[in-house]
Order: sequence, then structure tokens, then C-alpha cells
Amino acid sequence: MKKITLEQFRAFLTKLGYTDDMKNSIIAGRAKPKYDNMLKLSKEHGIPFEAWQDIRAWLGLPPTRTQLKLREQACKNSKIKS
Repeated sequence: MKKITLEQFRAFLTKLGYTDDMKNSIIAGRAKPKYDNMLKLSKEHGIPFEAWQDIRAWLGLPPTRTQLKLREQACKNSKIKS
């Protein structure tokens, strides 16, 4: 499976008709495309359904500050020490 750049991913979302705000939300992991669009992205561009669990990681992007804070909080709550 070939790797997709962030620019290519944005272009795919643009072709599907997503606005800039929605594209940013999808890339940040706050939103997901409709199922039909996930299917198109899977078939046409090789983006597996599993990628939507953490699209940022799949794209090779660093986690957001919110994701880092949530991970830190989860570690504190479960008393796991790094």
C-alpha cells in the first residue's frame, strides 16, 4: 500500500466536496467522512477503514495537543508511570 501525503489527502477530501473547516476536522480526528466516502477513499486511494481510528497517525502526523493531554490523563488515571 502506498503512503499518501497530507496534501494528497486534502485533495481527495476536496474532490468529495468537503469544506476547509470539515477537512481540518477530519484531519484533526474530530470528525469522520460519511461511510460512502470512506468506501470511495478505500477503493480509489487505498485508505483502509482501520485508518479512521486514528487518521493522524496513519498519515504520519504528530498527535494534537488535545490527544496528548488525553493520553497523559489516561496514564495518570490508570497510575501507569512512564
